[in-house]
Amino acid sequence: MKENKNTEEIILEAAEAEFLEKGFDQARTVSIAQRAGVTHAMLHYYFRTKEQLFDKILDRKIGLIEEIITSLFSAPDLPLKERLTRVISAHFDLLVANPSLPRFLLGEMTRVAPLMKERVLAKMLPALSDLQKEINMDASQLLLDILSQNLFPFLVAPVLELTGVGADWKREELEMLKQENITIILKRLDLV
Repeated sequence: MKENKNTEEIILEAAEAEFLEKGFDQARTVSIAQRAGVTHAMLHYYFRTKEQLFDKILDRKIGLIEEIITSLFSAPDLPLKERLTRVISAHFDLLVANPSLPRFLLGEMTRVAPLMKERVLAKMLPALSDLQKEINMDASQLLLDILSQNLFPFLVAPVLELTGVGADWKREELEMLKQENITIILKRLDLV
């Protein structure tokens, strides 16, 4: 049984790489099987269709985003500044660990939007309503500011790579960018 779980995980890792790199339409199950080192038949044994495999990858990524949203309100005893710092940091770290994720989600928006609406927005709307009581600006605008600050470098990375800028961001540079983003958001709320 443990071998089955390992094989399934290997397939999922290969599928994630394929989907993030090529998107749903261009990804091929044959390529995923090759990346995973399994037969095409074995891939279909674990995941009957390309759609099921894609949905599993998408479910995992959406779950990571849900965890970040939940974390904003998981420690109501902490000051707002600390909670926002944690959320902005966790979101940025998610992007560092998954730099292709923003371009992937943007490219797959027609497939992703219903799941995002169902899962992420369902959790986010009550959270934004609660947050609105604590801040001096529109909570939706704050969310947009956080997303804009954190997502933009990862969305434009391919363009930057063409110019030789940002192609190989070092850990220190990413940490500095994250801290700058936190400072910008907190200043906007007069929390710095």
